[in-house]
Amino acid sequence: MIVICALITTVEGKGDEYQEKFQGLAAKVRKDPGAITYALHRKLDNPDQFFVFEQYENEEAIKYHAATEHFQAYRQETAGLVKDRLIGRYSEVI
Repeated sequence: MIVICALITTVEGKGDEYQEKFQGLAAKVRKDPGAITYALHRKLDNPDQFFVFEQYENEEAIKYHAATEHFQAYRQETAGLVKDRLIGRYSEVI
């Protein structure tokens, strides 16, 4: 299993719009082959900061996800909403 964690900071005041776009994406990603978990969390003390937690069966599932039309559309639709994006990939060890 591979885990991807992303810390997303939106342009000030754009958190609600970003959350709406992500919600539409999540419904589709959760149906992608090899996708196990795809969840968005919003920071309690800053509505413009988010934490994304993703789990995939393997590298092929991640490649599939990244190439989907719905993910590519989301990236374009949110390009002007996202100020910063920090992404980490992890392998389950225990």
